[in-house]
This record gives sequence, C-alpha cells and structure tokens, in this order.
Amino acid sequence: MIIDKFLKLDMMAHPNAHTPPTALGGSVSDDHLNPSSEPPDVEGHPRGTLAIVGIYGLLFAIGWLIIYFGVFVPRGALTQ
Repeated sequence: MIIDKFLKLDMMAHPNAHTPPTALGGSVSDDHLNPSSEPPDVEGHPRGTLAIVGIYGLLFAIGWLIIYFGVFVPRGALTQ
C-alpha cells in the first residue's frame, strides 16, 4: 500500500526514530513516575508564587479603586 511505502521511506531516512531506547543501548527508568523518590524539600505549596499572585491582586484592586473614585465618580453620571 501507499502508507507502507511512506513508512519504509521514513525508516530509511531516520533509521533509529522508531527504535525503542532499550534497543539502542539506553535504559528506560520509571523513577520520574514515583513520587516518593522526590526530595522532601520539594513537597508543599509554592509560597512564592502565591505571594506574587496576592501582591498582583492587591495592586490591581488598589488601581481599580483609584481609577473608580479618582476618575469616574468625580465626572458623574453620563445622563443628567
């Protein structure tokens, strides 16, 4: 079939592309799938990220209040 012909051409162009790593002399390890193999200091919540998001939220709220009370409220309603 045509697909087999293209696969054969692909295998000729890249002979090791479809070969598993163990066949090439490498090893496959499942250590990255085991959560108990992580160091103990990695556990816990990302406190620095939460602090950055909290500071950003606070600055956003302060900026919104300054714009609202400093620009929109003094100008008054659109219709009179």
